[in-house]
Amino acid sequence: MVASSVWLGESVHSVSRFCLVLGLGCALSLLVRAKHQQMWIVFVVCLVSFLACWRSHIEWQNVGRTHSGDYSGLAVLKTDPQPIGRGVRVVLEINGQRFESWMYGSTARRMTSLVAGETISVKGTRQVTATTNHRLQVRHIVGRFDVKVMSNLAIGAHISESRFELAANRIRSALGKGARVLPGDQSSLFAGLVYGDDSQQPPEMVDRFRASGLAHLTAVSGQNVAFILTVAAPFLTRLRRWFRLTLTLLVLAWFAIMTRLEPSVIRAVTMAGISATVFAIGGRLKAWQVLATTCIGLLLIDPFLLWSVGWWLSIGGSSGLILLSSRIRSTLQGWGLNNHHWVLNWVVPSLAAQLGVLPVAVMVFGWPSAVAIPCNLLAVPVAGIVMLIGIPLALASALLPGTIASFMMWPLGVGVKWVDTVAALGQRFNLPIWLDIAVSLAPLLLVMRHRCDNLET
Repeated sequence: MVASSVWLGESVHSVSRFCLVLGLGCALSLLVRAKHQQMWIVFVVCLVSFLACWRSHIEWQNVGRTHSGDYSGLAVLKTDPQPIGRGVRVVLEINGQRFESWMYGSTARRMTSLVAGETISVKGTRQVTATTNHRLQVRHIVGRFDVKVMSNLAIGAHISESRFELAANRIRSALGKGARVLPGDQSSLFAGLVYGDDSQQPPEMVDRFRASGLAHLTAVSGQNVAFILTVAAPFLTRLRRWFRLTLTLLVLAWFAIMTRLEPSVIRAVTMAGISATVFAIGGRLKAWQVLATTCIGLLLIDPFLLWSVGWWLSIGGSSGLILLSSRIRSTLQGWGLNNHHWVLNWVVPSLAAQLGVLPVAVMVFGWPSAVAIPCNLLAVPVAGIVMLIGIPLALASALLPGTIASFMMWPLGVGVKWVDTVAALGQRFNLPIWLDIAVSLAPLLLVMRHRCDNLET
């Protein structure tokens, strides 16, 4: 209901949208009334839905009120400079509004040495038209800024960075320095696996990861967050309850900033923060309740997440793991795998996540390749090991001489090479579409089989 209200907020004067959302609200109210007989639940749903619609409407008004014309002054980098072809793309914040900027030549080369959060002095022209791209607007970008002159601040480009941003950027730089000893393109793939930086990956690598269904490995998700907390656990568990909660939330916030606040990591960090808070106060929530609370809270904070494909893929994957894993596991156990726990722990998560993201993936990208499931089964465990030990080893490697650093990073290089090899092999298989559909729907058949077995029982 909150998601539909956010969708209505884009065009509150649309009669068709209003009727659809009103119908959904009435159906939900009747369902709640029939099941709980408590009208206060309906009141809370209506109140939160109204707030979501209002927040969405305000955000759309904000991207519609823009300033254009010449500008000379300070600008803050909101994204890392991304090389694309011969140019560099970056998002700049000027007077609280975000502009997309493309740079070429010497300006582009100087821009690539900067990172998100730094401040520069610019002179150029802000261009805003009535036909601003919808895809840019839902990322809070209101127009384009043509840079004519750019220079670093005389007292240092880190002037506007917060302590969190400065710490995150320094750790990110140290990780890149530690991975420099990896040969070829392995360092760029390592950056994608460990902290989601795929800006330096060559187009050929991006293509083979997409074709093999492994592109999600280079996007930070709940798995990365879990590994970060695992690395920090020996220290966190020694603290008192409230100090442990405070430091856990700080670690989560730092990791989210270091990975540039991507929708998937925002979802994962918020779920982890809610779980840690509830645990600290002695409460208990089910996983689906944590996910639902996360969705509602984040949509109220940033309604434009509703238009993010990465957000929906992350929500879909989490929903599959939470709601479908037990059903798929029960079916496989009924087929004689009851005593093979390592097989179940290896296969079930991949099948559940694949089924969870399937609706969004089909609508946006088409049917996933049939090789996606076997490629994930082969690559994900090794990628998980790289994610788990990658940060401490890369940080240590950054402080050591080249020979010792190469020896220390060698196991990670083997893991990264394995993941890349699996992606390359998966790209070579060009299977018929009917096989892609059949393999993609196979986990759904397991869920339906579980449901039929319950009905027979």
